[in-house]
Amino acid sequence: MARTKRNKVISLTRTKSKTREHKESFAEKVRDAAQRYSFVYVFAVSNMRNAYLDEVRKLWEGSKIFLGKLRVVAKALGETEEEELRPGLSKLVPHLRGNVGLLFTDSPPAEVVDWCNDYRRLDFARMGGRATETIELSEGPVYCRTDPPETLPHTIEPQLRSLGMPTQLKKGVPTLLQDFQVCKEGEKLSTEKAQILKHLLIQMAHFRLVPFAYWSAITLEDQDGNGPVSFLTLSQEDREVLIDSGATLDAKKSAIRPGQASMGTENMDEDSEEDDEEEENEIDVIEKRDKAMMLPEGIQL
Repeated sequence: MARTKRNKVISLTRTKSKTREHKESFAEKVRDAAQRYSFVYVFAVSNMRNAYLDEVRKLWEGSKIFLGKLRVVAKALGETEEEELRPGLSKLVPHLRGNVGLLFTDSPPAEVVDWCNDYRRLDFARMGGRATETIELSEGPVYCRTDPPETLPHTIEPQLRSLGMPTQLKKGVPTLLQDFQVCKEGEKLSTEKAQILKHLLIQMAHFRLVPFAYWSAITLEDQDGNGPVSFLTLSQEDREVLIDSGATLDAKKSAIRPGQASMGTENMDEDSEEDDEEEENEIDVIEKRDKAMMLPEGIQL
């Protein structure tokens, strides 16, 4: 039977899984960094943005930052005392869960903490982020947050209506038919509210890194038997970042799933496949979605 010549739709959205060679190469980079540097910091990420992470990598040139593929990182460092690359490194493994990364550097804790406290980048909030202020709009023309305030272009009005705002186009200007509350301070933002805030050019998210634990090659074991792993003092804001990122300070809640503590590198492909998919879904897909969201004319991210 003749093969059909009809045009076939081919999906290009599915990304290829990393090969074993890719993962072994990544693990080797982690091992090399662990052998080279005197400090290894575990940090949580608040409001992940690829562009700002690239900026951080450039600012910390000379150090190494690894984010994602936590299962591969754990195996590279060593999950037990018998497997650990350097004494005490295995005690960092239980904290490799959630949206966290590792910073390999020779900079002491005081320098790293001060830098992370100073480094903040303001951006638009996403779904699941918390509102930092209450936004209430009065009946009448809808203004975006510029200096001076400007009305939104008429092309945005249908989108505002689809997001739940009671608007109507009057004389070419999107206009609210009644008072409307976008969000309350402290509440988690829905997709619709996050998009409304972006249309209004209201930025509520801060990209920042929060280091909470570190390994030191020069620290002796303390009286509690913690060895070269120490924990940093956290503010209430920092603790909220840890909660939102899924990080943990409890060593009993290990990143290792039951039955996998003794697995070797032969299961690296299966263990880290989930990390690859999570990284794509949590970071790249969201970045693409945000870039696709329309902004007022003349405004660029």
